[in-house]
Amino acid sequence: MSVASCRKKVLEPPLDILIVDDDPMIQLLLQGGLNADRFSVSVTDSGSDAIAMCDASSFDFVILDYRMPRKSGLEVARALQQQQIPFIMLSAFADESVVQRAARFGALGYLIKPVTPKQVELAIDTALARFAEIGNLARAAEVSGVVGVAVGLVMATFGVSHMQALEKLRAFCRPRNKTLKEAGLEITNLFELHLDSVSGAARCDALEDYLKTDR
Repeated sequence: MSVASCRKKVLEPPLDILIVDDDPMIQLLLQGGLNADRFSVSVTDSGSDAIAMCDASSFDFVILDYRMPRKSGLEVARALQQQQIPFIMLSAFADESVVQRAARFGALGYLIKPVTPKQVELAIDTALARFAEIGNLARAAEVSGVVGVAVGLVMATFGVSHMQALEKLRAFCRPRNKTLKEAGLEITNLFELHLDSVSGAARCDALEDYLKTDR
């Protein structure tokens, strides 16, 4: 590894990690044991506080106890899933049904207590790799379905490549705060409802007008 790449690695900011567990021993173990060069650790013993903290701060990752008093780990998991914050769950129970339930709520890993900081660090790295892979799959999926149809219409109308058509749609969506799916639905509806009987030139003009219009 070059000196430049080593320096870049050292300068990378630590990940902001939130530990949500009502066991003070787990809090102390992970807060003191996780690599301080890689992780900046906050802790809470309350599910409600965890949700509030995630609303107020942009945590990179959450380590979440499955069973807690008052607001359960699954309730917190639902909020994390909505905020698209990656997380793993800790539990004292090696119950397959519990593991499956945690996965359905978005957990990217499930560790059985007792744990060591090294085990948790490995689980974090593995979960973040899975999270990135899922994100790539989601971005690939967004060009399927109705978006794929819209891309095909733009390709046929303007005689451009798949990537050029997709970029044309993205350039249209960005300043208008639209999603590709929203634009795709509008384009396909435009063709289906209004443009099925017009000439190719008129269709091209209509689609070009749509892509120039603030909607």
